Amino acid sequence: MIEIVFATLASISLASSVVDIRRGLRRTDYISCSIVISIVGLLIYAPLALLFTDFNKIDTTSLLLFALAGLLSPGLVRLFFFKSIDKIGALITTSIMPSQPIITSIIAVLLLSEQASIGLWVGIFSIVIGAIIIETSRSKDNSSKSFSPWILLPLSGVLSGSLSDPIRKVALNISNLPILGTMVANISSLLLYYLAFFTIGRKSSNPLNLENFKLMWKGGVLMGIGWLFSFYALSYGNVTRVTPIINAQPLFVYLLARLYPQDIETVSIRPLIGAIVIILGIVVFLST
Repeated sequence: MIEIVFATLASISLASSVVDIRRGLRRTDYISCSIVISIVGLLIYAPLALLFTDFNKIDTTSLLLFALAGLLSPGLVRLFFFKSIDKIGALITTSIMPSQPIITSIIAVLLLSEQASIGLWVGIFSIVIGAIIIETSRSKDNSSKSFSPWILLPLSGVLSGSLSDPIRKVALNISNLPILGTMVANISSLLLYYLAFFTIGRKSSNPLNLENFKLMWKGGVLMGIGWLFSFYALSYGNVTRVTPIINAQPLFVYLLARLYPQDIETVSIRPLIGAIVIILGIVVFLST
């Protein structure tokens, strides 16, 4: 059950980071946000990697796989994710992302030969259905709006993240070094963000300014801790078992939205139904 504990802690930490990042994105752009978040993450991972990594276990193949997984997630996923938060909000964005476990689990079953019971699939689909219920629960101010093309952003993030987790699991099977893997993933994603900044960004002359750090350092710490927990969850458990729990973030974002609506969006009582469905899905999932 240790992998479930790590996955739950990852979900809570990542959901909490969304709240802080949502607030910061009102005053900076999403690429600068991605760069700052990654820098803060590296400040967390680098000392831990130096202290706790057994460098005799490092394998070149695993490092390349960690880097590839990092380009997909948090790399592309974070760009899609933060831009989506900026355009359609934190609640809707995190409500779409939980569809990722279905695709991820299919890939894991096909490529990693992981076993998925009927109860496991029921739990996964319950989590996704609950997320969809939350996603359709718009605030009154947004209820009259038509379909937005920005909804494609979190969907693109789902596809990238679905490919990333199985690759990361293969890398951990080769070299079980979660902290090092997290650091390598962050480095490769940081290179992607700087490429994006110098090609499509450049809204500011320096994304690493003091104001951006003041806005994003808390979200960076929370997201860094969340990613570290997720690596350890994958290290101890199968992809099909830990990914749905990690992606149950809408439940925690919903709870935070009720506590701090000024930091996220105005929400109605209807998402409570979705939250209950997610909880039931997690209960079924854990009982398998």
